[in-house]
Amino acid sequence: MMQEVKIKTLKAESLNELEASINDYLKNDEVSNYKLLNSTVREVEERTFSANEQEFHAFLTFIKEV
Repeated sequence: MMQEVKIKTLKAESLNELEASINDYLKNDEVSNYKLLNSTVREVEERTFSANEQEFHAFLTFIKEV
């Protein structure tokens, strides 16, 4: 039995935005035949000259039987 993997990265400026993006993506036909295998959320802080910017990244791993 073979499996196919799909990996998707989503980015947002807040956890609430990221959660909404993830839920929208999970409803997408592109992944309707896949099962969510793993999800990882990371906070990325970028320091610039004038301010610190915060961004959240979600790494989603899907799998399906082929």
